[in-house]
Amino acid sequence: YRKEVVAKAAGAQKFGLILGTLGRQGNPSIMERIERLLRASGREYVVVLLSEIFPAKLALFTEVDAWVQVACPRLSIDWGRAFEAPLLTPYE
Repeated sequence: YRKEVVAKAAGAQKFGLILGTLGRQGNPSIMERIERLLRASGREYVVVLLSEIFPAKLALFTEVDAWVQVACPRLSIDWGRAFEAPLLTPYE
């Protein structure tokens, strides 16, 4: 299933980058690296800071085609199917 999600995200025009603010989950250095990669590829993106990541909240961002969350990798792996748009880990 993860390969399908990554393939779908590869065609995204606009990414949402989520930096987790709950506890010590978010890593600003990883977030900056992803931002550099997206800028270099010419992709649009928006940065969102969230303490909790859940499907209804992300669904409000209708212009975002795929998400990369820098918080808890298990969220994408265990609960990724619950989200409308692909929800990637930083390593995907």
